[in-house]
Order: sequence, then C-alpha cells, then structure tokens
Amino acid sequence: MKLWLSVFLGFKVCAAALAFLHHPWVALVVFFAPDPWIALQFALPSQQAFGPAARTFATAGREVWLTIDDGPDPASTPRVLELLKEHRARATFFVIGDQVRNHPGLARQIIAEGHSIGNHTQTHPVADFWCASPGRIAREIDLCVGALLLADAPFERYFRPPVGIRNPFLQPQLADRGMTQVLWSARGRDGGPGSPEAAMARIARQIRPGAIVLAHEGGVRAAQRVEFVELLLGHLAREGYACVLPAAGRLRTTG
Repeated sequence: MKLWLSVFLGFKVCAAALAFLHHPWVALVVFFAPDPWIALQFALPSQQAFGPAARTFATAGREVWLTIDDGPDPASTPRVLELLKEHRARATFFVIGDQVRNHPGLARQIIAEGHSIGNHTQTHPVADFWCASPGRIAREIDLCVGALLLADAPFERYFRPPVGIRNPFLQPQLADRGMTQVLWSARGRDGGPGSPEAAMARIARQIRPGAIVLAHEGGVRAAQRVEFVELLLGHLAREGYACVLPAAGRLRTTG
C-alpha cells in the first residue's frame, strides 16, 4: 500500500478510536486533518503522492518546453503553427482524441511541421476526471491513442490529464502503458477568462531555463488563446529563450 494512503487511513482509524473513547471534537479534527493535503494532490502539479509527473527538464542553456493543450482545432491550429514557424520554435501539442477524430489532417500537419504530440484524453472530462475509475481512465487514454493511430499521426508516450487534475488510479494506468505524465512549471491561466495580456503578465514571472510552459488553443476562446501564444512567443524570443523538444531522459519530476 502507498505510504500516503496508509497515513490517510491511519488518521481515519485514529479518529474512530477517539470517538469510541468519547472525544468527539478531537475525533472530528483528526478525521478531517489530512483532507486538505489530499485535495492538493489532485490539483497542484508540485504534489507527487499520486505518482511522478514531469514539471521541468535539465538544460544548460536558455531553453523551455512549450506545450499546447486542447487541439487540434481549425479555429486555432493553423495560425499557431504559423507562429511557431515564424519564431523557429518547437512545441508539443497535447491533443484531445475527439478533436483528432474530427480533424485528422491537422494532427498530421503538427507532426509534418516538426512538432510532437501527446495524449490529453479522448473527451477532456474536466468535471469528473478526479474521480474517474481505473476502467474509465484506461478508456480515455486508449481511445485517444486509437484516434491518433487512425489519423496516422505519430505521438510520444506523454500524457497530461485535463487541467492537470489527477487521481490515485491514474499512475498505474500510465505505468502499464509505459507513459510519462507531463504537467508544467509555468502557466498564465490563458485557458480561462481574462485577457491574453493578463495571462502573459502572470506567466512571464514563472519562466526560467528548463521550464515546461503551458498554453492552450481551440475552444470558445480560440482567438484569445492564439493571441496569448503570439504574445508568449514574442516574449520568449526577446528574452533569448529557445522552444525545444527535450529528450525523455532530461525530464525532471521536481523543480
């Protein structure tokens, strides 16, 4: 049994014992004490109790790994690819299987232009991936793989859960498939409401050599997301950063 799970269950057992011994208020505090820590494991990339996730990579120069989620989408992918070409930048697109199925040509174009593809689930179940069963997680991963195979779009063995939300059943599924979970160390929250300029201001403070940088494309805010990518690439160029595709052996799970 994982150490974190043993500790978590230990708190619950202790709380039950305290309640039995007529210490209800102490029991209540002990029962809920580990819950905030558990919640952090679901949501924060820096937490690793649910399994390792790459957040940075080793580099001796001013390099970052640009990752772009939620495509491919005809409303954004062609323009994003143009911007990457203009800046001589490489990126990894973490794609949604349903989007690949609908736009297989765009998935192939991503690869043809020198970028790489990772798995971002089949349906991007933001609301309930945190409580998905092992079987459902397996289907989300495997159906996305199937969509990429049908599109004839080669892909890396990288996986990113929707909005970075993990659960205790995810890592065993990835391990069975020889896949690496990739999160990030720099993001501007460009996927949500707010201006691209505000998102750029937030992410600029987090960028440093070896950062895994998160951006988005597509969706109902496709134009704003493309604008953020343009601002981001401009910022990286001015700061002397190269956008590279690091080898798997350079990935780090801390930092």
